[in-house]
Amino acid sequence: MMKNTHKRSLGGLALACLGLATVLGLSACGGGGGGGGQQGAPSAATTTPPADTRETSVTPSNTVRWQGGGFDGIALAGITQSSDGGVWALGAEGGLYGQPFLRKIGGSNPCGADGQRFLSELSTRFERRQGPTALTTVQGGRFYAAFMGPGRVYVARLDEASCGVDASFADRGVLSFPVFGLVTVTNITVQRDKADGVLVAVSIPGQMLLRRFTGDGAWDGQFGTNGLATNPNADSFWVDSLVVARNGDILISGAVSIPFAFQPALLKLNSKGLPVSSFGTAGVQRFPSLSVGTGKTGTLLIEDDRVIVSVATGASVASEDFTTNDSEVAAIDLQTGQLKTTFGTGGFLRWDWGYSNTEATAWWIPNGRGGYIGCGHVMKSLLLGQSVSLVDITANGLPDASVGHQGRRLIAGTNSANCAGLLRMPDGRLAVAANDGGQAVVMFFDR
Repeated sequence: MMKNTHKRSLGGLALACLGLATVLGLSACGGGGGGGGQQGAPSAATTTPPADTRETSVTPSNTVRWQGGGFDGIALAGITQSSDGGVWALGAEGGLYGQPFLRKIGGSNPCGADGQRFLSELSTRFERRQGPTALTTVQGGRFYAAFMGPGRVYVARLDEASCGVDASFADRGVLSFPVFGLVTVTNITVQRDKADGVLVAVSIPGQMLLRRFTGDGAWDGQFGTNGLATNPNADSFWVDSLVVARNGDILISGAVSIPFAFQPALLKLNSKGLPVSSFGTAGVQRFPSLSVGTGKTGTLLIEDDRVIVSVATGASVASEDFTTNDSEVAAIDLQTGQLKTTFGTGGFLRWDWGYSNTEATAWWIPNGRGGYIGCGHVMKSLLLGQSVSLVDITANGLPDASVGHQGRRLIAGTNSANCAGLLRMPDGRLAVAANDGGQAVVMFFDR
């Protein structure tokens, strides 16, 4: 839908000229931008440029960075907190469609010398490789992870003690099911429900497919319609993420298709997999005001009466249109799906961080000061690269002016990166996962 990764090609001299102008602050290429005539030599007092206020940065107190073999390097799909105060990282070597692995950072180490173990229970058992897409929180020493294969979905229950697949779940620790037809699976997300089950949402072009499995891995045929919940209203719904409310209701973020673009939307189902009619229109709430042309909702943080939603938007679906890609955060009424107009401006915050290129923030969590902190990235320019960013906002949806540049700080030492996860540790530290130029990074920040 929208590109959040660093551009790898300048795409011709015209674009290279534009990138250079952006970096150097020129008004155009090929000239100095001023009127005719000679200019005198600069004085000594003006040779040192003023400090760039946009370059506010923060340095981790501890960083774990590693790389794998092969051309595609290594990539993280996410992180989750372990039972003993450490972090579990899920990823794949050889890119996100390579060989899946677990790595334990901090706490006890059941995974081997460097804390990493390849999930051979998956990679050697199934014919094609499985790309990790999502993982859940840990409960009772176990957590779930979703993997995407060509035309097939895999969900494994992972065991902390063995750093591997829990063989007591489903078929030797893994449930799998095909996606029929000539379709491409675009995303898979997984989450626990309130009855010790696991929800698996699959996105294919034009449709969302949601299944519920019991704690032992059996498909729940009473969920939805004959065991399957799909998007109502004939909306073409594209799945991004999924959360479960305290009452068991299911909230799914993503977008619906509109002519030549996508519109940010949320889908709400009850615990039985049926649309909640009071939410939006028959369970689907569209947000045209959150889009500057095309867009989607992303990560979700549920509170008592509202949900904090990350939003990505851009002028068009064209990959070359990265300069208009921007980030928003919105507050949505959990019962009606309407924007909470007391948050930000009219229910959402969209702001300029000082760079004209892609700015994306997701993974919002409470910041311990009454507001929220988010993790994302800022593409400063084609030549200066893309840094991971941390963004603080207030409880009422305004940039936290006491932090960095309009609440935003760049993470020092990240250059071609995007955020892969954000956690608040039990001791108050912040844990940030990132993919940076083919390397995996987990960084810790003191509170």
